[in-house]
Amino acid sequence: MLNLKKTAVAVLALGSSAVFAGTMGPVCAPGNVTIPCEKTAWDFGAQALYLQPTYTGDFGYRNHVVTAGVGTVIENVEPKWGWGFQIEGSYHFNTGNDLNLNWYHWNKSTTRAWTSTTGTYTGTNYTFEPKWDAVNFEVGQHIDFSDMKNLRLHAGVEYARIHHNLNVVVTSQNVADSVSYNGFGPRVGADLGYDIGNGFGVFANSAASLLIGTAKQGITGYTGANTALNYSLSRTQMAPELEGKLGVNYNYAMAQGDLGLDVGYMWVNYWNTQTVAITGESHDFALNGIFFGAKWVGNVM
Repeated sequence: MLNLKKTAVAVLALGSSAVFAGTMGPVCAPGNVTIPCEKTAWDFGAQALYLQPTYTGDFGYRNHVVTAGVGTVIENVEPKWGWGFQIEGSYHFNTGNDLNLNWYHWNKSTTRAWTSTTGTYTGTNYTFEPKWDAVNFEVGQHIDFSDMKNLRLHAGVEYARIHHNLNVVVTSQNVADSVSYNGFGPRVGADLGYDIGNGFGVFANSAASLLIGTAKQGITGYTGANTALNYSLSRTQMAPELEGKLGVNYNYAMAQGDLGLDVGYMWVNYWNTQTVAITGESHDFALNGIFFGAKWVGNVM
């Protein structure tokens, strides 16, 4: 009997301690981090790009002097928006691995009249045409964080070519200006995805490269009283690059594979790629705008 009473007292004491201490709340368990099952597949995709370039420093402006102290022009280049494309292909293998090759291309010509402090020079204009090409080769790894979140990590190399042609035709001046940069280097990035449901999802992609290459500029023509121009520069230049994409996508399962559609906004910036021969200064080149496209993924049996 004495032992029974002691047991009852101990139970009451433990119960009262639980009342004062409160009960344990819900426990948050971490989700599973997994990689896809082994499979083999190919994919092919294409995107339309509608982009506008921008610049830093003096490269976004052009100066022109008709005569000493008269007719000075400081003109904002203001390149127009233009269409480009991206095409890509991938080979998927093992457990979430892929090899991806993609190519970006964009160019757009802009023609504007010179505007000076003394008015517009009739019949005179400049034509500014930037061109951008980037080829990326990536090795990727797909990782799933639960059924809704996924991540693709990738690393590889990039080759980029940025080229500008500027032609100025004025009564006392006819100048051809060519500026270019060709660079190659390592590239890393991460593609984040979140599945909303019913095939829809959102994504945020980012990548960075460190390019080493050659920056060139050549100026030919004449100015003033048929004064010949002949400037040139060529030097090795390091150029970091950073890019990002935000968008939404839709995936539709088909009998022979999956069809994906996406739309979003992208930003790309290259540092120190536009070199001015006369001053030796380097400026940045950037692109931003809308993209939309489709990708087909077909499983290999």
